Amino acid sequence: MMGQQPAQPQTWQYPPIPIPQPPGPGRRRKPRQTQRGLLIGLVVLAVLVVGSGVTFALRNSGDDGKVPVSADTPSASASPSETPSDSPSASPTERQPPTTDEIVTASKLYTVGALNPTRCLEPKAVPSTYAGAKAYYSLVLPCMNRTWWLAMKKAGLPYRAPKLVVYAGTVATPCATERGTRGAYCDRNETIYMPFTLGANYYARNPVSGRAWMLDTFAHQYGHHVQRLSGIYAASLSRQLNAPTAEERLAESRKRELQASCLGSAYLGISGPYLPLRGPLLTTWKSLIANTGDEFSRPMIRSQGSKANHNYWSVRGFNSKSPNYCNTFGTAPERSN
Repeated sequence: MMGQQPAQPQTWQYPPIPIPQPPGPGRRRKPRQTQRGLLIGLVVLAVLVVGSGVTFALRNSGDDGKVPVSADTPSASASPSETPSDSPSASPTERQPPTTDEIVTASKLYTVGALNPTRCLEPKAVPSTYAGAKAYYSLVLPCMNRTWWLAMKKAGLPYRAPKLVVYAGTVATPCATERGTRGAYCDRNETIYMPFTLGANYYARNPVSGRAWMLDTFAHQYGHHVQRLSGIYAASLSRQLNAPTAEERLAESRKRELQASCLGSAYLGISGPYLPLRGPLLTTWKSLIANTGDEFSRPMIRSQGSKANHNYWSVRGFNSKSPNYCNTFGTAPERSN
């Protein structure tokens, strides 16, 4: 939202009267008549300049006749009405909005470099109960918020923290009804939905596996929120809806999902030394990402990416720690299958 523009520093002033003469011996004084003529000319010039400025200000100040604070301070560049008609800036070429293809392939998100860690430790909350699971995700969320806020700020992109819902059973969202079988992100209300029961079941079988799944899934869903903020999510959905064939629509979905995995893994990569993501937890996470893909979905729908490509993009994000390496939309087709 644009606020009141601060007054610009004064870049010029009316010439003093009389104009100071440069010092130095031997300088001849001009005849008094010439000096008086110059003086009169300068006074007339000053009156004309002041009158023009006041007239312009009154014309643009509304009915109350108040002169804006900066009315007597010309801007560094001429206004359109003061620009000569033959100037190149008189009729600038209007910049066309980017196409959906340009948004997904040339986003500013791909220029931020390595993410900044927040040095957060993994929460000690035990996710075997609903309260424990909610506490776990709620403690991780501010750490992700901080890292991604800095990244979006660096890229000159807007930032809003996502909302979080930890649910048991089913939950109705503006996007769909979730039945506790997966984590989900809804772009319509910018909310991450994490299923308590699924995470608790993984944790009950093996606490290390449960923690690895919770961290990876939460980071992936936050990756979708980053796509939403950068405009990639909406542009990709538009491309998917307008694709001419079912296979092309699935291919677009895979690119979006694989990118979210890459972005989530970039966060885990930069945060790994502090969580810490090492030892059995790192080994389990590596096994998890290598065995996540469309091959394991029932029924098998090719909407998420193969396990080979999921592993490729997750490792790529983790090692680079940067969204720069997560442009799945501009990659070879074999890397988005």
